[in-house]
Amino acid sequence: MRKLAELAMKSPKHSLFLAVIFACIPMLFWLSAAIVSLVILRRGIDHGLKVLMWALLPGIVWAAFGQYSVLIGLATTSLLACILRQTVSWPKTLLAVVPLGGLVAFAMYQISPQMISTMTDSVMEFLKKSLQNSSSEGMLQLGEHLRQILEYGVAGALAWVHILFCVLALVLARSWQSGLYNPGGFGEEFRQVRLPAAAGILLLAITLMGSALSPMMTALVPIASLPLFIAGLSLVHGLVKLRQLGSFWLIGIYMLLITLTQLAYPVIVLTACLDSLFDFRNRVNQQAQG
Repeated sequence: MRKLAELAMKSPKHSLFLAVIFACIPMLFWLSAAIVSLVILRRGIDHGLKVLMWALLPGIVWAAFGQYSVLIGLATTSLLACILRQTVSWPKTLLAVVPLGGLVAFAMYQISPQMISTMTDSVMEFLKKSLQNSSSEGMLQLGEHLRQILEYGVAGALAWVHILFCVLALVLARSWQSGLYNPGGFGEEFRQVRLPAAAGILLLAITLMGSALSPMMTALVPIASLPLFIAGLSLVHGLVKLRQLGSFWLIGIYMLLITLTQLAYPVIVLTACLDSLFDFRNRVNQQAQG
């Protein structure tokens, strides 16, 4: 990966060529987005937008065939890279994920209604079978009323996947920048990511109660959890570093996250919210110094 970053930064022509090539392959759009973000972070927004304009051309072609991932991924990642360059703040960049994710969810709801409807039908069919087994007509009618909420939930889940790849592409771009021009800087920067207390509480509230507030808010439920999740991973890396536990612990935590996602993801999200209130890294650091 480092060789790819070095090649991309040789000249504007190299970065433009690589961004366009990877944008031509939908499964590798995140590499194109990472290259565009690297140019934005290192050379400036003007240079990055020139590369982005060319990289968007394959995305437009794919969009004409109903594949919107490249277009959404490039545009969203580039916006996040611009925010990170202007603010030099991961917390502010992560908070920008929520409104951008909401826009992506709304776009998915508009441009892919058939896919969302099909996925919703599958969930509804599962619910109907479960409710029929319980032989409760009232519960069956309730299941029908849930369709709108489920549609927004499906749109939000699709947006969560897109935004996650965008954030990972930005993280890759930042790590490339650090590796080429400031070795070790990204690790230190990432381990310090911590959301403000008010933001952490608000995001957790949306995650837990968004559906109860409004059906449309259901789309934001998974998206609002993503900044907390990234901040939670930062906390894990920070504590491992402070305790000098070694990479074995990080490998174990990521393996646990992969194998027990439904359990580990909420725990990390909740822990990140608590960290925004109590700053666990600072407490551990004070204990170590004391």
